[in-house]
Amino acid sequence: MIRTHKNVREYSFYILCEVFTNEKLLNNEIDKIFNTYDLKDEDKSFIKKECTGVIENLKNIDYIINLYSKVKTHKLKKEILIIFRLAIYEMLYMDKVPEYATINEAVNIIKHTKIKYLSGYVNATLKNIANKEKINEKEESNLNNELKKCYFKILNCNDEKSINEFNDKNIVFKKYDGDLDFKYSSIYYVDKYKYILESNSFKNGDIIIQDASSAYLVDRLYDFIIKFYDDYNKMIKILDACSAPGGKIISLHYLMTKKYKNYYFEARDISEEKISKINDNIERLNITDIKLNIKDATLYNENDFEDYDIILCDVPCSGLGVINKKPDIILKTDEKKIKSLCKLQNNILEVSKKYLKKGGILSYSTCTITKEENEDNICDFLSCNKDFEKIYEKRIEINDSSKADGFYMCFMRKYNEY
Repeated sequence: MIRTHKNVREYSFYILCEVFTNEKLLNNEIDKIFNTYDLKDEDKSFIKKECTGVIENLKNIDYIINLYSKVKTHKLKKEILIIFRLAIYEMLYMDKVPEYATINEAVNIIKHTKIKYLSGYVNATLKNIANKEKINEKEESNLNNELKKCYFKILNCNDEKSINEFNDKNIVFKKYDGDLDFKYSSIYYVDKYKYILESNSFKNGDIIIQDASSAYLVDRLYDFIIKFYDDYNKMIKILDACSAPGGKIISLHYLMTKKYKNYYFEARDISEEKISKINDNIERLNITDIKLNIKDATLYNENDFEDYDIILCDVPCSGLGVINKKPDIILKTDEKKIKSLCKLQNNILEVSKKYLKKGGILSYSTCTITKEENEDNICDFLSCNKDFEKIYEKRIEINDSSKADGFYMCFMRKYNEY
């Protein structure tokens, strides 16, 4: 438990204890602290920056611990390891924090744990580190903060309404200027997520928040739909098999309903909680013609056999493509988990293919960057399903040129005859 009288670093210490020791999610633990304690905005900012920074720079921080501590990271008591990580992050990456303050606070935190007898060791080790030169490697592991932006797609037929509101409220926004070539979508980004959530444009359903990589999938998929379904009066049926929170099917709905006269949209996911998230979005956007169903994408339903023209499979994955937004993902990922996910992903593909009509398009996507979950999965699928051909494939890297989450997409078409 956190003491009644505590310094701000104790909150960071408590959060990281939950993350590293009990495998809790970082953002959830931060929110829990913020909702439980009455903290100043500057303290909240400090805590979030510090906890996120430790995880983002974990490799370099642990390297320094192993360089200067007599006891190495794998043998350190959990409380000592976490306090070292916090203190070293402050020394290397938070220049405005005096080193003596960092060391004093670290020692004070340890003094209020069951291993207070080790406070002298903590003090001596941190003073030893503070006397060394800054480690060059810290620059190598700094994730690009410029990528930590909130991308959103304006759904107005006329962007002017939302743009005027942002200008009136002094919300800093910018038109997407990365190297993804959008043909049908207007993408902008802002630095502060909360500003968008508080805007009338968001509340009134004029915009949808969506990373540029997800919006790009919809943009490209729509281009292929137009190519293969050029009779705009003919019924076209779309299924999103793993839909929550619904951004892709909502964006596709927005594009298609401007051109197509007869259509059917269905969004599915595995639980009532996930379906509720989709429903919240479509209600805010005043959409009434997307059908919602609670269904497990790994379980085959014979009534759906060859019933859909377009199927989206944005499958569960390791999530390493969004590591900039959720840095603790790296703590949850190992080879065993990836193998398990690949099995699940293949299962979803094998079930979904049966729902696709001949000539239809199957869209596979992940927000991760592992070859096993992406290219290898598709290679395995195509080798076992000769009635499918790959018509488009793209990997989006996490870098300055894409200005988007790491992402993978592949569109496959089912032959009319085989």
